[in-house]
Amino acid sequence: MAGTILVVDDDLFFRQLATDLLSQRGHRVVAVENATLALEEVSRATFDLVLTDVVMPGVDGFALTSRLRERDPEQEVILVSHRTDVQGSEVALRLGVADCLTKPIEEADLLLAVDRAMERAQLRHERSRLQDENLEFARFHNLQQRCLELLSHPDLEWLQERVIADLGSVCDAQSAALWVVDDRGDLGLRSYRGLLDKQFLPEKMSPEGPLSLRLREALPWLARDERSTVLYVPLVAAGEVMGLAQLSDPLTGDFRAEHTRDAKVLADFAAVGVKNGRKLLALQRLGLRDRDTAAYNLSYFTDYASKEIYKARRYGRTFSLLTFSIDNLPLVRVRLGASEAKKAVRGIIKALSKIIRDSDVIAKASDQEFYLLLPETDFFGAMMFVRRAVAAVRDEPEVQDVEQRLPLALVGGASTFPKDGEDFDELVHRCRRRMDERRASLQRRLMLDGLPFWDEVDLLLGTPNSPRLPTDDRAEPSRRGKVADVLFDELQVEIARELVRDPGSRGLLYVGGPEIRADLPLAVGLEQAPPDLSSRIYLLGRRVDLESHPALTPVFLEGDERVARHEFILWLSESASYALIQRRGRGATWGFHTSDTAVVDGLISKLQAEYDLQPY
Repeated sequence: MAGTILVVDDDLFFRQLATDLLSQRGHRVVAVENATLALEEVSRATFDLVLTDVVMPGVDGFALTSRLRERDPEQEVILVSHRTDVQGSEVALRLGVADCLTKPIEEADLLLAVDRAMERAQLRHERSRLQDENLEFARFHNLQQRCLELLSHPDLEWLQERVIADLGSVCDAQSAALWVVDDRGDLGLRSYRGLLDKQFLPEKMSPEGPLSLRLREALPWLARDERSTVLYVPLVAAGEVMGLAQLSDPLTGDFRAEHTRDAKVLADFAAVGVKNGRKLLALQRLGLRDRDTAAYNLSYFTDYASKEIYKARRYGRTFSLLTFSIDNLPLVRVRLGASEAKKAVRGIIKALSKIIRDSDVIAKASDQEFYLLLPETDFFGAMMFVRRAVAAVRDEPEVQDVEQRLPLALVGGASTFPKDGEDFDELVHRCRRRMDERRASLQRRLMLDGLPFWDEVDLLLGTPNSPRLPTDDRAEPSRRGKVADVLFDELQVEIARELVRDPGSRGLLYVGGPEIRADLPLAVGLEQAPPDLSSRIYLLGRRVDLESHPALTPVFLEGDERVARHEFILWLSESASYALIQRRGRGATWGFHTSDTAVVDGLISKLQAEYDLQPY
């Protein structure tokens, strides 16, 4: 059997003799004159057999054999020497050489020794090939099992965790992240593990733009970040992008071709699994809806909420829970009949369904109470949703038809994970407390909902002879009467400090008065504010000298006498709600101030409608 042989001997005659003899037997022979050249040849190519002289200048045959065995412990070596004591010597035995031949060598002895060595080398090559095939088969079988499991478990939450675990395993990656397409077509971060810092992972990515071509190719690609190579693996099923995985920190120092190949196979199955999981979820939702209202039942909602709580804890996310109640539904049922009560409930659910996202879930908790879960929504976003929900309900034709005969007492409350609680019961309890606060609110007690902004201002301010405002221990305090002249300025200073202290807090702030000036305490206090304030801040009044401000949006109201006669601060944020309205007179400043969230929210909503200001 032919092979590759390296002949090492300082004797030119022997090198030529061995080369000619072995070449005639079909072997490819390379001959060199010393050990240094031999090591260079071995570094460039692999030889089945090394035939080396023992006694050579410089590095002898024993030392060469030792060096060869360090590189490959199974390297076949035949020693050749004029010395008769080499065969069977301790050194030769210790080095494990294939054979020792004494010069002058008989042709038959050389060929026999070479054939034996080549046979052993061939057997080792065959064994190594079988081992590689077995390892490859085991690897492929393992990959196949992983792929089948991804298709056999339609639960999306399980899939998202399993996909990055499997991709990380087959690619020897210590870190992995997964973005999955949402109902709006964006890629949202769903899972990550390893050495990644979440703050450097985008929450959402658009599959369009620069990323589009890569995703549509449906092939993994390599990129380089500051630390190491990153492997991106698109999840595409039948041309539809289902997700994108990011793998980094490979244990081997870099990603190899087999990593890319296996990741592609696994990603194709994962994409189908995710697609099937989304379809099954849609079917489950269809089968778990209330027959009359199409809202989900409570058992499905609580299961969905528990999964959302797990995700929020695992990945440091937030979500909001909302509760809505038709407080006078029993009265509607008695006065107008059961069919009208059902119509009212159906209309409310229909109105809410029009403004929610595909990822939001609404459920019927009882005949008159509903739950709504808003993933990835903070408390301020939940408050804004409650406002939108009430407005949408009022515009729904079925609700309007019922309210022509009997107004519906719809009240909503919101809570946010983990700000208001870390389990479902705590969040529901907090929602109901806020619903109680709204029921006791001055907004409801004075029936302010239908009043325009300035009519409500006049009612809340009243006069010194007006009766005292009604109070309730459950509601936030509201007061009217004489206020200090400096209160308006001092409040602006305090609010500016709070906004600078927590620039990431979302909120709305309206400050109105006769004039918009550059020396207003709020404008001065926010001069050093970071440019990325999350709160939106508006100044309303007549233009004086404020041209532009990085944190403020001026709304110039020229010739509006109502603004000229009043000063007001309306502030609604994740952590605060406050309103101050005052009217300066000759003797004293008369004002109204409150921390009643429903009143503040109502005033802001009506102010936006009065002056056509864009809602948050």
